[in-house]
Formats: sequence, C-alpha cells, structure tokens
Amino acid sequence: MMEKHFSLLVLASLLMGAFGQMPAQADPPPWAPAHGYRAKQYSYVYYPQRQIYYSPASGIWFWLRSGNWQFGASLPVEYRSSLGGGVPIILETDRPYLQHSSVLEQYGKVKKNKHK
Repeated sequence: MMEKHFSLLVLASLLMGAFGQMPAQADPPPWAPAHGYRAKQYSYVYYPQRQIYYSPASGIWFWLRSGNWQFGASLPVEYRSSLGGGVPIILETDRPYLQHSSVLEQYGKVKKNKHK
C-alpha cells in the first residue's frame, strides 16, 4: 500500500513538472535597456554655429552644403573657421542628419550678430 502511494506521488510530481511549467516572466535589470529598446547609440560633437556634426568614434564630419548633407574624413576648409564651441550629444543613428530637426529643437540654431 505504501509503495502504491509513493508511486502515485512520484507520478503526480512528474506530471506537474512536465505540464505545469509557467513561462519565465523576467524583466531586465534596472541598468539594462528595456525590452525592444535599441541599445545602439552614437556619440557626436555638434557645432551649432555651423550646424556641423563630428563623430569621434569614426572620425567622420557631417555638414550641410547647399541644402544637401555631405560627409567626409576631413571638414572642407571654408567650414573650419568659426566652428564655435561643440556640444557633445548622443543620437540613435549613424547618420546624424536624420535627427537634425530634433537636435535643432533641443540646441537651437546660433544666430549670427549683424554689425551696423
């Protein structure tokens, strides 16, 4: 009789273990990005005086010329003077001009002083 109860107990435990599993519902730790969040971020130095971006990681400059975004390993000579102070920013794209309107909203566009 005792052996029968033990067998039933083992069988019930096995069935509960096999079919009674719950899916894990774990959240990421507080320091990790949330589920579905794109963790890739790109650092730039933004120069609002000329609306120019520089990526220290890749060594690439991004500048606006005649309404079109250009990029290259060196900044054209005509853009090198009067860069002004740079602002470190972090964006979610390797092409900063795609988020330029957001950058303008946050950092604004430097107004040039007109001398009389």
